[in-house]
Amino acid sequence: MGPRSTKEPFDMSFVSRKLALTALTGAALVPPACQSSAHAADAPKAMTPTVDLEIEDRGPDKSLHSARFSLSIIDGRAQLSTHDGDARYEIGVHSQATPNDPSFSLILKRVQPSAGGLDLTSAIPQHAGPRVLVAKIDRADGHVTSVVAQVH
Repeated sequence: MGPRSTKEPFDMSFVSRKLALTALTGAALVPPACQSSAHAADAPKAMTPTVDLEIEDRGPDKSLHSARFSLSIIDGRAQLSTHDGDARYEIGVHSQATPNDPSFSLILKRVQPSAGGLDLTSAIPQHAGPRVLVAKIDRADGHVTSVVAQVH
């Protein structure tokens, strides 16, 4: 066997402590403007009002179909055109400038052969609040349609 080394083993914990101290010192020296700009990029955008609509159709046999829509109001209005099964929906929401009671004008049109069409114009409160029954239609054939809105 060869001669043994009398050198002591290298102490890694010493290096780890020095690196940690260097990192903390470097973080403390970063200007505050740099620190806040990293968080500014993740800042949430301004919230806009949202109108949730639910159109519920109940058949004479108590079968149920619900269509739900959420529209974000930007610059005082929102529009949506879409299909759901055999139904075609056209939805519009617009701010109404009334001095005493601000509201949204709601325009809902649905063409649907199986459950009946809708052509609805109404106003709903502009402030956030609970769900509001906008319309309920009881048809002679036993179908019932309800339209509910909620502003967030």
